[in-house]
Amino acid sequence: MRYERLKDIMRLAIRLQGSRAGVTLQEIEQDLSVSRRTAERLRDAVESAFGPLETVPVDDTRLHWRLQSGDLRRLLRVNAEELSALGTAAMALERTGLREQAARLRDIDTKLRAARGNAAPGGREADLEALMQVEGLAMRPAPRQPVDADLLALLREALLTRRMVGYSYRARSTGETSLQRVEPCGLIYGNRAFLVARKDRAQEPRLWRLTGISDARLLEERFERDPAFDLQRYARRSFGTFQERPVRVVLHFNAAAAPDAMAFLFHPDQTVEKNRDGTVTVRFEAGGLDEICWHLVTWGETVTIEKPVRLRRRLARMCATLASHHQDS
Repeated sequence: MRYERLKDIMRLAIRLQGSRAGVTLQEIEQDLSVSRRTAERLRDAVESAFGPLETVPVDDTRLHWRLQSGDLRRLLRVNAEELSALGTAAMALERTGLREQAARLRDIDTKLRAARGNAAPGGREADLEALMQVEGLAMRPAPRQPVDADLLALLREALLTRRMVGYSYRARSTGETSLQRVEPCGLIYGNRAFLVARKDRAQEPRLWRLTGISDARLLEERFERDPAFDLQRYARRSFGTFQERPVRVVLHFNAAAAPDAMAFLFHPDQTVEKNRDGTVTVRFEAGGLDEICWHLVTWGETVTIEKPVRLRRRLARMCATLASHHQDS
């Protein structure tokens, strides 16, 4: 047997062992870039080598397989590079405000280290410590909104039990608050965290900022999940770091943008001051002025650059250039 095919069999066996929902032939074809016939042979090879496969009951008409036997677990080894990647992923989640998910990754890291044992062969534990010291994430100005862990838990329960959710929602554009009753479809994480939900079965799902949601509660009313809705496809519909001398940046956000500005982390060393008139002043030191400008454009007229003057002028030139470029001829 070719070495490449052996790797495919091991990769498929690991996925069949670890997948709760099971794996379809179509997924095997896509993941391994093979034909239907080869996918069937690989599935049969896994069953022959590691024990029987079971079919998993799901909502669609395709067969989903999962590996029953635990024999494969004795062959699996987690190396230093993989554990280091897990630690880096936890740091990335922490930076984007997903503290609960970061904590869970660190728990997984701890369990995997325990499973490896203290005396890892070949000095791999030393390799892991060395990698953790030389790999990291750039600390650049970027938005971060901490996500309420209790709200996340409530929304996850609603998604799992297919129950509707009620909450108060503050619109970012107007600052007005309204009462909403929705059918949750999923969660999307990025610079901001969003709930994807429908207000009405006849309507397309829309995005709701988690930081705009308050007083959320599970409702007794249940709903049927739309089998045609694909969260990843929906997410795809939406749409560097420069090393330069840091400057002192002072940003002033108007009262309408104040709640969002208070929730953002523009820089790890920032200070945030709530002013008497309801506005917010954010101060930090950072380089990467172009990146700061690119982000501040998303705040529109709600933000004023107080310092430095050259940052304000750079943003003005950038906007003037863009306006001229997109002007009707």
